[in-house]
Amino acid sequence: MKARNYVHLWFVLPALLVYALFVLYPTVSAFWLSLYDWNGIGIEKNFVGLDNFRQALASWDVYRAGGHNFTFFIAIFIFQNTVGLFLATQLDARPRLVEVYRAILFLPVIMSLVAVGFIWSLILSPHIGFLNPLLKDVGLGVLTRSWMSDTTWALPTVITVSAWHSLGWSIVIYLAGLQNVPQELTEAAKIDGATAWQSFQNVTFPLLAPAFTSLTVLTFIQIFRVFDIVYVLAGPQGAPVFSTDVLGTLIYRTAFSVVAQNPTASRMSYAIAISVILFIVLGFVSTLLLIVLRRREVES
Repeated sequence: MKARNYVHLWFVLPALLVYALFVLYPTVSAFWLSLYDWNGIGIEKNFVGLDNFRQALASWDVYRAGGHNFTFFIAIFIFQNTVGLFLATQLDARPRLVEVYRAILFLPVIMSLVAVGFIWSLILSPHIGFLNPLLKDVGLGVLTRSWMSDTTWALPTVITVSAWHSLGWSIVIYLAGLQNVPQELTEAAKIDGATAWQSFQNVTFPLLAPAFTSLTVLTFIQIFRVFDIVYVLAGPQGAPVFSTDVLGTLIYRTAFSVVAQNPTASRMSYAIAISVILFIVLGFVSTLLLIVLRRREVES
């Protein structure tokens, strides 16, 4: 009888084995390899203990790239919780052709970031792109520039492209939250004389706390793991002059010695150590965000 109670575990076992093979084993191996000096080729390794971690925590390159990730997150966070939330409220009002609008806004999300990067690299090109000619045609020629060659505008440009790509994601999450807000509460607020803004501020937005929590944590993790859009638009060195360099491109460049073009100069273990530090920081901060934001949900 007891054996029969655990029969369902046999159905879970295949998925558990796949998870252990492709997730748990690589994660444990990464922690182990970060303690060695290894270039990623061959089996010869020199044990260096925590030296890779000490170098990473003292490296200006790591803090510069991490700062770009943080700037990236703040900008996307603000964009999603203003533009994304506003568009979600408009769609929640069920205008005509709402399904068409929703499909158009969500379409970029289902596109590969690599494809998005290639499309925007063509749009932004100072030679064959149409953004600069369009600005000239509408009388805004003073704004034209080599977007990805300007150290001031390169990072904001990459952030803008990423914000455009992720907009539909925030709209869908907030739209799901809005559809779970009881209509009785908003109607009661209107009867009590509340304006549309007061009703949204005091009734609707507090009830969107679960959607806000999910979106914030997922965005934080996604932005600190960003790589492909930066790689396609700015290359592995985060051009120009590392102004768009993020932790993903730094780890890639260090692991495969992209700059030196010499595989034997790769610092695979050092790159893995940076990845482990990022893994720990993401786990800690994400847990902290969940604790704080879940408490806000209860208070709301």
